[in-house]
Amino acid sequence: MISLDQKVGRLRDQEFNYYISGNENKETIVMLHAAFADHTLFQEQIPDLIGHYRLITLDMPGHGIRAGTKSKLTMPDMPDIISRILADNRIASCHLLGVSLGSLVAQAFAERYPGQARSVIIVGGYSIHKANKRVRKEQQAEGLRWIGYLLFSMPKFKQHVLNASCATEQGRILFDQGIRHFRRQSFQAMSGMGSFYTEKTEPMPYPMLLIIGEHDRKLAHDAAEELHRLEPQSQLVTLPAAGHCANADEPEAFNRTVRHYLSNVNR
Repeated sequence: MISLDQKVGRLRDQEFNYYISGNENKETIVMLHAAFADHTLFQEQIPDLIGHYRLITLDMPGHGIRAGTKSKLTMPDMPDIISRILADNRIASCHLLGVSLGSLVAQAFAERYPGQARSVIIVGGYSIHKANKRVRKEQQAEGLRWIGYLLFSMPKFKQHVLNASCATEQGRILFDQGIRHFRRQSFQAMSGMGSFYTEKTEPMPYPMLLIIGEHDRKLAHDAAEELHRLEPQSQLVTLPAAGHCANADEPEAFNRTVRHYLSNVNR
């Protein structure tokens, strides 16, 4: 299995882990995982993309091998964490590929650092700027269901998330590698994400690829279609046989889609 080099970064005297490949002269893709998973969710993307791009993955606050530590970093710090990684490695700009929660972080980074975002790929996600009221309301309801599981059984909570996130066995195996690190206290690091949501009516200044799995929820499909209608620089692709984390469920089709898109964007 091809792996990236592990590095430790610092933001406000707090450490975080990230993983980076060589290819210093190639365009960079920052890949941001779904909630409760970790950087290993992109295990099937790395071998396919590493020859063409410089790749960066990381475990977001509360996730991965540092999930049990007492770091003061939280999800609202993610845009600054990404910018610090780029600065430390002398990378001027990047493409952002975010799955579900990771797609919200990708957009928040593009909002805070517009000159550093070449494009944004949203997988199973929705806009932090527009047409998101129904999805956010449903997320609040889902959060109440999570609390019910967490009060009685962490294993049942994790099984619920696995079933909701992936439609295939290979997808669930990939997701399980990350969710096994997630702890109840990890939720503390996920607070404050409301700061990401900033209402806008004008089109986003960056090109956007929207990927939705065939078996993702209807609400997710509706949100993707509405966002595609509102964003002139967007493309929408539905991946057959995939669920919410389409990159894990159908990696070959997903990789082809991303390679094709990035080979033509900004040209």
